[in-house]
Amino acid sequence: MKTIKTLSTGLLFLVLTSFSSDNLPKTFTDLLDRANLTFQMPTGFEETKTIENRQMNYEYAVKHPKKKFEVRYAIRPLDNLIRDYEEKEKNKKPGDINIHPNKLYSSLLQVTTLNISGGQLPEITVFDKQAVKQEFNADWGATTFVEVGKEFGQKYKYCMIVAIHKDNFADAYFFYLSDSKDGFDELMNPAFHSLKFK
Repeated sequence: MKTIKTLSTGLLFLVLTSFSSDNLPKTFTDLLDRANLTFQMPTGFEETKTIENRQMNYEYAVKHPKKKFEVRYAIRPLDNLIRDYEEKEKNKKPGDINIHPNKLYSSLLQVTTLNISGGQLPEITVFDKQAVKQEFNADWGATTFVEVGKEFGQKYKYCMIVAIHKDNFADAYFFYLSDSKDGFDELMNPAFHSLKFK
């Protein structure tokens, strides 16, 4: 009996500690590294498959095991965009417009919102600068809530988008999806800080 209990305890410990960044898909961990981000698996969630779509590609997703609730993550490193910007600046001619990637985050959130919602652009709430720095180590962050289009939403009706940006590193997006507004805040809380800049 004691041997079974010890074995059971050992197996439970193994299961509880088996999730680490080593278990994440390499494409996702590579983006985390390039973007200078950390990822913490939300407590009580499990990995789920990603769905290819034309509205918004994303790299990783987790879902609630019992409720119809999913979180999708999209990471957009700025390294290549900054290199392109600097190259264009060297060859810039009078009248050329070249916007630095650190100035695009607000417009990109608007475009993303329009894409996943099929044309809706509700009010976007920008986070307090000090709060977003403290909570995500980001330079900017914002959120909005939409009824999601069928291709991106699939079986879900509603989506809260949270976007965070850190100068010279990346833009990152959380997509919280549900088929109901009831209990939305409670379900999203465990995943709210799952991505942070280092």
